[in-house]
Amino acid sequence: MVAGRPQENGNRREVRWARLTGDGAGLLVAGAPSYDLAVRRWTSEHLDATRHNGDLVPGGRVYVNLDAAHHGIGTASCGPGTLPQHTLEARPTSLRITLRGSRPPG
Repeated sequence: MVAGRPQENGNRREVRWARLTGDGAGLLVAGAPSYDLAVRRWTSEHLDATRHNGDLVPGGRVYVNLDAAHHGIGTASCGPGTLPQHTLEARPTSLRITLRGSRPPG
């Protein structure tokens, strides 16, 4: 039995480019200046709706999340708050993303 409630996971910070491949097909994701990337077999909504890690079943699709930034961990509800250098304040931002796909040969 796997205990615990599923949480956001797999985020990679300050990514400039990533190549996602499978079965010969691929997707190149490039960003400027950089972006946060998470690639999972379930959506954030699936995570919110699932009560136990063992109930989270990977689906037949891959979900790609691209974000301009993420707020650091910590709420001060049961421990320290987010460190100042990891606090995300609401402000206008811009992000340029390029998606380039490829198909398997044949």
